[in-house]
Amino acid sequence: MGGVIPSNTNTSSTSVDAGPVRFGTFEVDFRTGELRKNGLKVKLHTQPIAILELLLERPGEIVTREELRQRLWGSETFVDFEQGLNKAINKLREALGDQADNPRYIETMPRRGYRFVGQVTLPHPVLAVIPKPPKEQTSKALPIAIAVACAIVIAGVVYWAAARRFAARPSPSPRVMLAVLPFQNLSGDNNEDYFADGLTEEMISQLGQLQPSRLGVIARTSAMRYKNTKETIAQIGRELGVGYVLEGSVRHAGSRVRITAQLIQSGDQTHLWAESYDATVTDILKVQTEIAQRITGSLQLELIPERASSSATARFDPEAYRKYLLGLEEFRSGTREGESKAIQDLRDAIAADPGNARLYAALGSIYAASHTYFKSPAEVMPQAKEAAQRALELDSNLAGAHATLGYVSLFFDWDWVRAEAEYHRALDLNPSLPDAQLGYAAYLATLGHFDEAVSRIRQADSVDPLATESRADALWIYYFSGRLPETVTEAQKTIELEPRAGLPYAMLALAYADQGQHEKAAGAAENAVRFADDSPSVVATAASALARAGQVDKAKQVLEHALELARTRYVCRFIVAGVYADLGENQQAFDSLDLAFRQRST
Repeated sequence: MGGVIPSNTNTSSTSVDAGPVRFGTFEVDFRTGELRKNGLKVKLHTQPIAILELLLERPGEIVTREELRQRLWGSETFVDFEQGLNKAINKLREALGDQADNPRYIETMPRRGYRFVGQVTLPHPVLAVIPKPPKEQTSKALPIAIAVACAIVIAGVVYWAAARRFAARPSPSPRVMLAVLPFQNLSGDNNEDYFADGLTEEMISQLGQLQPSRLGVIARTSAMRYKNTKETIAQIGRELGVGYVLEGSVRHAGSRVRITAQLIQSGDQTHLWAESYDATVTDILKVQTEIAQRITGSLQLELIPERASSSATARFDPEAYRKYLLGLEEFRSGTREGESKAIQDLRDAIAADPGNARLYAALGSIYAASHTYFKSPAEVMPQAKEAAQRALELDSNLAGAHATLGYVSLFFDWDWVRAEAEYHRALDLNPSLPDAQLGYAAYLATLGHFDEAVSRIRQADSVDPLATESRADALWIYYFSGRLPETVTEAQKTIELEPRAGLPYAMLALAYADQGQHEKAAGAAENAVRFADDSPSVVATAASALARAGQVDKAKQVLEHALELARTRYVCRFIVAGVYADLGENQQAFDSLDLAFRQRST
């Protein structure tokens, strides 16, 4: 008998050393850079081959455009990258006989990137035969046998590494991704839309906490973009990167509610189950829990008992529930009047149902978010903290309340230890909560852990891929970490999602100015002011970019406009101080910093 050892035991680069990778009628060997179809060589240039290698390293997983840029183009400009990537993808598809609208191998994930969807055959380790030593060499046989045994183990490691990198199954993660589409309002009254939208948000929140390690749920912001959509379930699944979709309708009349729900597998649009529920508003949480349990049962996920049971036994006062949903709807209007109405609605709801933890949690989150628009942190953060703490006294498993306390601890109390603890707890309860992911990213960035912060941003993007406000907020982290090319790229992605959003243009202007691209900076700053929606902080950021681009007079005019807006709206005085510093007006900069300190400006 003979022994075996691998001819090459280097596991540092599986794509090079593991041998040819096969899919369909194709075989690709990244050691030689050759693609073959039915044994015949297919001509393909370096960049398409490199893209194919990255896609095959993570089959079934989304490879973002940013990852492709870093791997293939490095620090080249955004325009060069976009043109080059589109051309390379088209060449790769042409070589594979693939089509963008009916992909067999490479699927486009709109606004995000690409993923390989074909079946992959694993590369096997290459083995060499070692002859058995002659009988007279038995004294040397033991070391050789040991070497052979080690070689077999190493061969197994090589194969295991290849299996890990080129997994045959399309999903490298056990986490199932689900989207809850906006529930249809069948009440015949458009004024009841708030009820259907609120039910959608409640289902997203509840599902996100049921089994967070196994079930990821797309956030409300991205899900609501599909309200009244004509897109198919398959299209929505591809765009959001989810395998399953929950859709339904609600008919609300007085104290009664009828809810229908159905779970659909997005790939082939198979209906896994459908059910109707008739209940009183008082038992609305019980119905939500039953729907969630049907979903987790269908997906063979095990519920966390204490989280499943808490909602199953909870009850909602009908008037409190109505005020609760109205308050959420009012706040999303983004107006001063809407904010005031939202706070009053939540306070009315609490008066009707003072033992309901969800009401305090919602009130706390509204207070915490309101300083961005109209009030300083010193005015609203203590109230946000008080409401969130009361919510957790009543129910310690509310992820949103923990995220609110993390936010207050980080940006108002400047208590890093408490902030970290609250964000950790929020993420343990519901990693699909974008506020928790982005808040923790801000915490990490504050401590200078920028790589970890960016990783958290990307996790937030995975559950809220179409959100513009959270993406815009994340731009500050990219910028302050010194990642100017990424700031430009991410700002342009956000503008693509929402062309009339002011902050992405302002951040784009700052990044361009710091890169010395003054003409581009001025153009982006102009758009920032145009689409600022009367936000003095956005206008002030544009002024800073203009000052850095050498347009001092224009910067002063824009700053004056920002300060005029600040008479009735909140402005971050830290940003104002930055404008003064860029203009060389140091005393005004110090005065503004002093005010920022007293206001706890964010």
